[in-house]
Amino acid sequence: MLGLIGALDEEVAMLHADIDVSEEAAHAGITVTKGSYRGVELVLAKCGVGKVNAAICAQMLIDLYQPSAVAFSGVAGGLVRNLQVGDMIIASHLIQFDVDLTAFGRRHGELPDAERMIESDPELVRIAGEAYDRAFPDAADAPGLMIGTVVSGDKFVKDSETLRWLQREFSALATEMEGAAVGYTCGLSDVPFVVIRGISDGASETAHTDFKENLHKVCQNSYRILEEFVPLWGEL
Repeated sequence: MLGLIGALDEEVAMLHADIDVSEEAAHAGITVTKGSYRGVELVLAKCGVGKVNAAICAQMLIDLYQPSAVAFSGVAGGLVRNLQVGDMIIASHLIQFDVDLTAFGRRHGELPDAERMIESDPELVRIAGEAYDRAFPDAADAPGLMIGTVVSGDKFVKDSETLRWLQREFSALATEMEGAAVGYTCGLSDVPFVVIRGISDGASETAHTDFKENLHKVCQNSYRILEEFVPLWGEL
C-alpha cells in the first residue's frame, strides 16, 4: 500500500476525485481516504499546514495503515532564479531550516544524534523522475524539473533576506513547510519516502499573492506526475 499526503485541499483534491474509495475515516482530526487508483492500493490524507501536522499525519498513516512507502506532494517557494512558476522539484534531501542548536556548536538544521540532511529514498526519486517524463513527454511544453535539496520550516518565506540565507546556508532549491517532517518521521520507522513539489512563488516579497494566484495551476502539474507515479510504484 502506498501512502500519499498533501497539506492543502488543493493538493489532494484531484487525486481524491479519481480514487475508487473503499473507506474513509478520521484520525486525530485528519481525514484518511483508503482505496485504489489505477490498480494500486493507497491511502490519501490531507495533513494540514506545518511540520507538527505533517509528522502527526505521517506517523498515524504508518501506525494504522502500514504503507510500504509514503509520497508527499504539494507546492513550494523557489529559491533559485532559473525556477519558474509551475516547475517541479523532486527532493533528494530535506533539511529542517528552523532547527537552531547553534548555541551548542551544531549547524542550522542539525539535531542531536541525527543527520542534518534527511535523504529521500533513491528508488522513489528515480520513479518520480520517470513519472515526470511520462507526464510531460513533450520537452518543449514541459515545466522544468530539478532534483536536489528542499528545506522545511514553520514559516512561509516571503522576504529576500530569508531567501538568500536559505540559498547560502543550505544550497536549497525550494522552501516549504512539511516535507522534512514527513521524511524524518518515515525514517524513524524505516518507511521509504519521497517529496514532490511544484513551484508556486519565488519566496520573495510578493510570495503570498503569487501563491494564491498560482496554487491551482501548480497542483495540476503535481497531479499529472502523481498520475504516473502511482502505477509506476505499483510495478515495483
